[in-house]
Amino acid sequence: MFLLALPLIASALVAQDTNINTQDASARVVNIAQDKQETSSVIKLPAPSLGSFTLEKALRERQSIRNLTGPALNLATLSQLLWSAQGENRAGTGRRTVPSASARYPLELYVIVAKSESLPEGVYKYSSKDHTLTKTKDGNPETLLGSIERMQPWIPKSPAVFIFAGVSSRFPGSDAMRKETDTAWESGAAAQAMLLAVVANGLGATVANGVNLDAIHTATGLLAEEKISVIIPVGRIAK
Repeated sequence: MFLLALPLIASALVAQDTNINTQDASARVVNIAQDKQETSSVIKLPAPSLGSFTLEKALRERQSIRNLTGPALNLATLSQLLWSAQGENRAGTGRRTVPSASARYPLELYVIVAKSESLPEGVYKYSSKDHTLTKTKDGNPETLLGSIERMQPWIPKSPAVFIFAGVSSRFPGSDAMRKETDTAWESGAAAQAMLLAVVANGLGATVANGVNLDAIHTATGLLAEEKISVIIPVGRIAK
């Protein structure tokens, strides 16, 4: 299938388990004013590392893994995974690792993380333009997702849960179905790019199906216009 042959993800990523101490991480945090005088933390991610893990090897080793465990992902690993799915890959152009119809880029990418040495727990929104994370809500996968009715228990136990959400109104025209189709297609391409990067980083993951996306939307505080399309829990592969 076309999604499995995206040339834009040929440089699959090698795991870079860089230890980032708390002091260095704190230096990256800048407090900015938000609506109602609330504050958020904008965290600059380290630059993604281009390694030697081949696309063919990532495709051969990719599998659906639900038996996931910690420790929590550090900033270097989060940087690799977020960049693979929605990062900019041509400096100064705004163009990303995954193609988008008319370069409208309808996707927003969030991650719910457990606490690590380099990042407090919470819901974070990724900015492709700045390669940063902005905290949007407190909590972790267990506290935010664990009480949702019929939630599959392996999902909130994962140290990181990535949420792909689309804003189809970014596409021009009046054909609503075409907008939804283009958004769904891009979600699939971005999800596949991340799943291959997961393999290259020595981690496990799969797409979570059969979950209540509306309940997850409410629990994580996404914007009303952002419609969740894909959920990918990620973690270390439990022995």
